[in-house]
Amino acid sequence: MAAPSPRRAASAAFLGSVVEYYDLVIYGTASALVFGKLFFHGAGPQVALVLSLATFASGYLVRPLGGLLFGYIGDRRGRRTAVLLTIALMGVATVLVGLLPGYEAIGPLAPVLLVVLRLGQGLAVGGELGGAVLISVEHAPAGKRGFYGSFSTAGAQAGTVLATAVFALVTLLPQAQLESWGWRVPFLGSALIVLVGLLLRYGLEETPDFVASGERARPIRTALTRYPRAILGIVLVMAGMMSIWYVLTIYSLSYAVNTAGVDRTTMLWVITVATFLVVVMNPVWGALSDRVHRGRLLAAGLLVEGGLLAVYFVALDSRSVPFIFGALLAVAGLGHAAANGIFPAFIVDCLPTEVRYTAGSLGMQVAGVIAGFAPLTAVALEDSVFGIWTIIVVCLALCVAGAGAALALYRSRETLPAAVPVAVAVES
Repeated sequence: MAAPSPRRAASAAFLGSVVEYYDLVIYGTASALVFGKLFFHGAGPQVALVLSLATFASGYLVRPLGGLLFGYIGDRRGRRTAVLLTIALMGVATVLVGLLPGYEAIGPLAPVLLVVLRLGQGLAVGGELGGAVLISVEHAPAGKRGFYGSFSTAGAQAGTVLATAVFALVTLLPQAQLESWGWRVPFLGSALIVLVGLLLRYGLEETPDFVASGERARPIRTALTRYPRAILGIVLVMAGMMSIWYVLTIYSLSYAVNTAGVDRTTMLWVITVATFLVVVMNPVWGALSDRVHRGRLLAAGLLVEGGLLAVYFVALDSRSVPFIFGALLAVAGLGHAAANGIFPAFIVDCLPTEVRYTAGSLGMQVAGVIAGFAPLTAVALEDSVFGIWTIIVVCLALCVAGAGAALALYRSRETLPAAVPVAVAVES
């Protein structure tokens, strides 16, 4: 059977990421809107919100472990095997969340089971992004890796669009119905798109880069001992971008509704449209990075995203829906889409094939740990002396650090140690 075309591989990465991030975002949205009351019954509203967002953040604690686990599988046994496993695990965990009884039905066991299933999601996502990136970029033709790679992260944003749109529709239900059964519909509905994603990825063949490189020895050990600076650079690059995105899509939803007094359904639709803009702009920025210095363009995108975040929060406090809408479009299309669309090819440029899945996934998911706690940290900082401006300054600092790391890592990519030799040893 012939190897899949670049377009087919990019489509598989795109649609698989849609599945994974649909499941992730419906959990995050439910955490912000309903899980506090359903699973932490008896706690005050603010405490319940903090506990609910803490379950969302808990999944990020195991994401580096998922990155190592599926990175090992992807670097030793193949990218295709790894991404099939990630999507299956994510689907099972998400459907079970939709079937989970609340606190009033089974008491303290409810939040415990919720955390267990969230940890399963975290493991799956830990290996998903790295695999989707490699499927798309390693199949891309020469000179177009930025363009084709951008579809892997565009899929993540498309999953966010789908999840947010579904929840926007569900929130049209009366509050009692939303809390009793309505919130379960997005979780149970994920079973269908998981099946589609599995079928699509099952039809893929291995990437040309992986086939050409042969079998590798000890990808985890090699990544940690030979490429720690590259991993750290990826962490810094990703931390600001991911933190801001979760502040925008998770925390700002709660802030807009509960503090600024903006209509909940209106905010969900505003976030949906802005996220769709990221899907559209991702390939634009990815293609531009094939023609312009990729490291500099990525650094610029991070700085723009951090700066425009301040404008967005000013808009939220104004309670003007047109201002909010315009500010969020600017953050999404000019800042986040630039960084998000460029980093798949950027990571492949900066790592050798032999440890690309392991080292890339580990860097992304350590950054994910930082980002996963961004909504929870934002809630805690909201009542600080400087209020939301503390949140903005922290996010901007992360973006500045990431921009510096992007420039340094891209400059040093040609001086990385040579690829490890082909071997058949098993990871110890």
